[in-house]
Amino acid sequence: MSWRWKLSVLFVLIMGFSTLIFMGHETSTQAPPIPDKVVDQSGTTIFTGEDIIAGQGVFQKFGLMDVGSVFGHGAYNGPDFSAEYLHLAAETALEREAQKKFGKAYAQLSAAEQGELKTGLSSELKQNRYDAQSKSLTFTENQIEGYKASIKHFDTEFGSGGKLPLPINYIKDEKERLQLTRFFAWSAWACSTNRPGKDFTFTNNWPPEELVGNFPNWQIFLWSAMSLIMLVGGIGLTQFLMSAFPNLGWAPDGTTLTDNVKSFKPFRSQTSIYPYFIVVVLLFLFQTVFGVVTAHYIVEAGGLYGIDIRDILPYSITRSWHLQLSIFWIATAWLAAGMFMAAMLSKNEPKAQHWLVKALFVAILIVAVGSIGGEWMGIKNMLGNLWFWFGHQGWEYLELGRFWQILLTVGMVLWAVIVFRSIAPLLKGQDKGSLPYMLLYGVIAIPLFFSFGMMYHPGTNFAVADFWRWWVVHLWVEGIFELYTTIIVAYFFCSLGMVSERSALSVIYVDIILYLGSGIIGIGHHYYWTAQPAINMALGSMFSALEVVPLTLLTMEAWKFVHLAKVEGSIKNFSHYWAMMFLIAVGFWNFLGAGVFGFLINTPIVSYYEHATYLTSNHGHAALMGVYGMLAVAAVLFCTRYLMTEDAWSNKLCAISFWSLNVGLMLMLLLNIFPAGVIQMIASYTHGFWFARSYDFIHSSQFQMFTWLRVIGDMTFVVGGILPLVLLVLRGALHLRKAQDAPSTS
Repeated sequence: MSWRWKLSVLFVLIMGFSTLIFMGHETSTQAPPIPDKVVDQSGTTIFTGEDIIAGQGVFQKFGLMDVGSVFGHGAYNGPDFSAEYLHLAAETALEREAQKKFGKAYAQLSAAEQGELKTGLSSELKQNRYDAQSKSLTFTENQIEGYKASIKHFDTEFGSGGKLPLPINYIKDEKERLQLTRFFAWSAWACSTNRPGKDFTFTNNWPPEELVGNFPNWQIFLWSAMSLIMLVGGIGLTQFLMSAFPNLGWAPDGTTLTDNVKSFKPFRSQTSIYPYFIVVVLLFLFQTVFGVVTAHYIVEAGGLYGIDIRDILPYSITRSWHLQLSIFWIATAWLAAGMFMAAMLSKNEPKAQHWLVKALFVAILIVAVGSIGGEWMGIKNMLGNLWFWFGHQGWEYLELGRFWQILLTVGMVLWAVIVFRSIAPLLKGQDKGSLPYMLLYGVIAIPLFFSFGMMYHPGTNFAVADFWRWWVVHLWVEGIFELYTTIIVAYFFCSLGMVSERSALSVIYVDIILYLGSGIIGIGHHYYWTAQPAINMALGSMFSALEVVPLTLLTMEAWKFVHLAKVEGSIKNFSHYWAMMFLIAVGFWNFLGAGVFGFLINTPIVSYYEHATYLTSNHGHAALMGVYGMLAVAAVLFCTRYLMTEDAWSNKLCAISFWSLNVGLMLMLLLNIFPAGVIQMIASYTHGFWFARSYDFIHSSQFQMFTWLRVIGDMTFVVGGILPLVLLVLRGALHLRKAQDAPSTS
């Protein structure tokens, strides 16, 4: 490729990561401070900063981010604890002021009198009483009374029994329950107190809460408008470039299609990869089963059809496993496909390569079994002070303990070594920007960027830790893995003779420029309300809008996949037809799930009321399963098509699985998650965010009706979509092709 392409990529990477480093610096220096002590107006200590950190540890240890949320990040079947604390404290303060000033209950006051008290409370709470020199935070009498009321509330919720789908006496230690409340008190303070020298709170006036005067500020409206301008401009520019340079997309260029399945003879290392695919489909099945149980907790908080399962499988663990297993099976599919493709392309079998493949398989099994077992033991408080290392780390999508996280990183490094050994002959004499080197860069980046999830510890400020968490959840998944899979798809097309290497390489460079150019800084859309500086909202809103641009481009290009695969007779005669169909599905869900649903909630003014509602889950399901899940299934079908004998393959099972997975996912969204999210957002706007996330609202008849409707989509997805896939892969395990005895190279 020309130096212009390389320079463009270099510019994008430097600009993106320089901006992200700047955002990280601003976050670490402007995060809401954790005071050494919280005192009353006479200077008497109420609790300490150590209590706040300890409370954050309790929140993490018991997996409460997979029950409710703080600053809106977490699960949806419990309350947002920061918003709930803030509302309860405000109600307590207003009731106190009503009795003090008018001698009657707050509800008995006139609208004017209530407005007067709310204005006074807002002014009181928004005054920042943190002293940076003494590192002390002063609570007013109203804040102290609210704190006392919250102690009673959360002591009941996590002790003698509340409304959450958790066992009675979930947190047995009274001291830990008290520390937890103190952590919530700190988070609520950040939600209601202005930043130093600013007229908005640490969380940019989130959550919506009339009682304390939390409403959208001018910045939210400004950056919402700017994001729309960026979207329209970006799509217009893309249309122009695609018209001016028609060779930017997937395009045939005189190559001849090769359907080489029947003649394919795998290496021993490739046949050794097949157990990976068995694990992939089984984990996929288990993940959805736990998803069904998790969803059922919405309509039956006490268990499963009259059976109380909360002691064995509380909501915190079923949702943790649902999320964790999704990452495991998708990542395993991609890693396995990478090893398979590397050997296929290089036609190289290094010495003892199959033993390394088997060793990695064992390592993945150890991490999978060890982490999910550790999460359960951690939540049960069976690991003592080792909970962070071997139990539930406490962060959504990064639930696995730090030990398992390190072991998984080591496994990824071993995987990178395996791939490198295979492609090493391809690298000789190649330009550093060639296709084999792009594969190498993608392979190196995967363990590197996953390791950023270890930049925090239990004592790290919540806002700072969440900054690094999204480096994994967003940047690693949506950026690095997006690049890696584009490279794999490019090699996929090259191996089948659909496109030339040069054409594939141009697509990769465009992907880097568009996806990483928007996605690196676009990570900021996760930082709007998490007590991070307003600059993150400004940058995140504009660049996350640009993330829709490459998704639009991909949709325009999706049907070219079919045209690239033209063969004599029907397209369905093509051996990789169903792998191609899943790639087309990726394009569709990329646009709808990541693009449309993603942009819907990324606009700051919409996000202000929508944040941490089911509309977020709607985007998450459509993007994670629709894009990355479908891509993983495509990888499974592509590789297993080569590895199993012709008589074991079944186009019928593939067809049933394809249509059931896609139709089931669409029904899941349209019948449940999307409409539930809409009414939840309306509730957030009309009654406040605390109400939209309250037990009474989530377990209302209307909300439960949508949850029951979800059964239609769930059953279609699991029975029609996953089970045929499991049957196909298991049947293939009994009919594997014989590995060739090729000469080995070191």
